[in-house]
Formats: sequence, structure tokens, C-alpha cells
Amino acid sequence: MRISTAADRIREDLEALSQVPHRFAGSPGERAMLDGVRARLPDGSAARVEGFVAFTSPGLVLGIHAGALLLAALLGLAAPMSGLALGVLATASLYAEGTGKRSLLRWILPKQASYNLAVQAAAERPVGTVILTAPLDVPRWRIRGPSWFRRPLQAVLIAGGVLVGLLALRALALPWGGTGQGIFVGVFAVLLASFGVGASAHRRPGELAGDASGPAVLLELVRRFRASPVAGVDVWFAFTGCGHAYQNGMHAFLAMRGDRLTKPILVLALDDPGRAPLGAVVTEGPLFPEHHRPTGPALVERLRWAGLQIPSIDHPEVTDARAALRWGYRALALAGGDGLPSAEMAAKAADVTEALVRLYAYDVARTADFAPLVGELALGPAPEPAAPEEHALTGLLGRLRARVGRRVGAHEPTPPELEPAASAADPVAAASEPAASAAAPVAAPADPVEEP
Repeated sequence: MRISTAADRIREDLEALSQVPHRFAGSPGERAMLDGVRARLPDGSAARVEGFVAFTSPGLVLGIHAGALLLAALLGLAAPMSGLALGVLATASLYAEGTGKRSLLRWILPKQASYNLAVQAAAERPVGTVILTAPLDVPRWRIRGPSWFRRPLQAVLIAGGVLVGLLALRALALPWGGTGQGIFVGVFAVLLASFGVGASAHRRPGELAGDASGPAVLLELVRRFRASPVAGVDVWFAFTGCGHAYQNGMHAFLAMRGDRLTKPILVLALDDPGRAPLGAVVTEGPLFPEHHRPTGPALVERLRWAGLQIPSIDHPEVTDARAALRWGYRALALAGGDGLPSAEMAAKAADVTEALVRLYAYDVARTADFAPLVGELALGPAPEPAAPEEHALTGLLGRLRARVGRRVGAHEPTPPELEPAASAADPVAAASEPAASAAAPVAAPADPVEEP
């Protein structure tokens, strides 16, 4: 059977790729992982290695922000205005880091080299593009705790905001009181703990054998789409470097190729898909949930109509899908849960991903057939400016039904009530009817309807 065969192939890939140690962002282990994936690609695959440079330590960025807020707290005791200015700057920078829109620190800190492995399955006459991604690296640390503690960056940002408020009171020479002093001590403790976590995460060597289900599933999809191509859609397989470090590989891939890809574009990101339970990520982000565009979740909803129950989840970590959203593309992420990786769950993730790709290709192909009709309606004669909205809408519906009926082979005439003829409700058309009758033996209706 196909499932057992796919599970066997994925199991072999998992056993081989999971042996690569310490493959965190920008490290030799990540490059060894790239070489291992490249060696397991099918013969004749159009693969290329693409390098880029980027900052690779999210823990250091967190530690620097927490340290700056600690310094602002200490400085505010002696020089409130200086401490307030430093606290506002550090809090604003932390918010920009959490949303992924701006980064002052990553712009000035030293960078390291990393690499993507890109494989293309080109179509003959593409009308769209699908990008499937999986990170080559593993994070230095993961948050495995209760749901209320899945976004620790929120605690740091709240602590920074409270600190700014306390320093503003001190700058205005307003007393804190016992309550204010207790809050200051609590904020200081939170920032000190965050500084320690950031410093330790920056130096942590990473997992000895991390989860390799993402690259394993992507390898299986390369084989499937090579054996049975997707008509009308270019499919790219991006094994991204620094996937867990600000998604630098995905940003580099889109910066290099985004403008040359056939639109519309859908990005499907795989984040440890071999861990049960598999879920469709609809919101993600380290600071607060950021919603995906509706295209990806709508495709998952269609799988639910077919009987495949995939839960919609909120993901506190960041995937390549959010990087694609930052570039303005449609994106969806499939993420695993907290279970152990297995070949059977990875095979299910491969089936779900393949179904989503083929559904999207089918929808894009049908859109191309429907485009001429929509273009005719959009570029057709505009209604008279003084005509009521009801008359314009009736004419539009009449033309739409007539053309759709003609395309499907219907031969029923347009109902008389849909004829956009002039009436008492249309004084402009009624006033122009006598003049039209004098000029021609037969007056044409104001908005003719073509009979099927």
C-alpha cells in the first residue's frame, strides 16, 4: 500500500537525517544536514545551493533587550530621565522584534553564513506557484510548558512597559509608595530572569539529535511530485537555513526569486510535522497571535468537508509561513504537537500536504477559465450615472446569468423580470425613450441582454 511504502521511505530518511548533531542555525551541523538531504534527493533533481548571510541567535537578542531594560531600571534610580529614555527605546525595539517588522540589533550585530537547498518541479505552462518549505536547523531551545506560558516574550514586554511607567512617575517627582516599590522589584526579577535565559540560550549547544521530520516529509514530496507532476503549477521545495532563527532562509529565498515566480503564490511551511497531533496553523507569533491570510485555512476547511479532521491551532513559535506573509504572499503552516516524531505521522503529513497542493492547483486552473467572463463583466458598459443602484444590479445579474447559461449549454431564455428595461423607477431612461423612437424605427433597450 502507498501509506506503508511512504512510511518506510520516510523512516529511512528520519533514521539517516536524525544522526546529524547540533544542527542549529549557521553551524557546521546545519551545513552537514544540507549535504545529507542533497544526497538523498532523487537522481536528476534540479537542485541548487544558495548562500546568504544573517544573524542567527534569537537568544542573544532577547538577552540584550532584557539587559538594556535592567540598565534602564538601575539608571532610573539616579537619573530618571535618562533611564526613561533608555527604557522607552528598549521596549520599542523589543516590540518591533516580536512583530518581526523591524530589527535594529540584527542590523548591527555580526552575521554568519547559511545556505538554502532549492529544488524545482517546473510545469509546462504554469498559472501559479506553490512553495513547500522545511527548516534544516533546529532551535537551541523550545518552550514545552503550559498554554499560558507559551509566549514568554509577552512577560518581558509587559515588564518593560511597567518599568517605563514607573520611571515616568519618578521623572515627574511622584512617589512610588510601597506598592510601586514592590512592582519595581517584581519587574526587576522578571528582567533578570529573562537576561539569564537569553544568555544561556545563546550559548546552549542545541539538541544532539533533533527532529528531522520536516526535511524527511519534504523529500517524500519531491519523490511524489516527480512521479506524478502537478499540472499548471510550478512547485518549489525549499530546505531553508536559519528556519528557526528569524526565518532568514525563507526571506533570502523570496528576496532572490519572489518577483520571478508565477503568481498567485502559496507557501506551505512544515514545522516538525512528524510529531502528533498534526495541526494547521492559523495564528502564530512570539508576541501575540498573528492571523494568516484566508487562502490556506480555506484549503484545510475543504479537507474537513472530505472527512479529514485537522485541528486549527495557534503556534507560539514562528514558521516560514509568517516570513511569506511579511512579503505579501498567501501562506499556511502545518505543525506537529508535543509527541515524539514517527514515520506514520510524517506519512500522514505528506498526504495532507500533497492534497493541499493539488487542491490549490485545481482552484488556480479553474480561475484561469473563469477569468474571461469576469473580465467582460468588469469591463462592460458602465450604467448611467443617474440610474438607480437596483437597475444597475439587475442588468449585471442578467448579463451574468445569460453568459453563464451559454457556457454550460443552457437554452432557457432570460426571465422577463431580469430584463433591465426602462421603467418608472428609471426616469432617465424613460425620458430618453421618445427621442430614441424618433431616431430609429425600433428602440434598443437601455441595457441589452444577450440571449443564450
